[in-house]
Amino acid sequence: MSKNMLILTASALLLSATQLSAQDNVREACMPDIRKYCSAELGTFSREKVRACLIKNIKKTSPACQAAAKARRDAERATKKGS
Repeated sequence: MSKNMLILTASALLLSATQLSAQDNVREACMPDIRKYCSAELGTFSREKVRACLIKNIKKTSPACQAAAKARRDAERATKKGS
């Protein structure tokens, strides 16, 4: 494996781990808000529906949830930018 390919692979793994960590942080910080504002969507077991509901209601959520959601958004943007 060439040196450049190894560097690209390592970078992708690091960004992926950062994004997963950000996802875990959102889940932890936002679960009370998700239960409050998105209980119907939570019952569908659809991550996409829960995420859409959370985004729709983000201004109503706790400051911790808003900060975690912003961090995840920034991690996703960094991943896309690196692609």
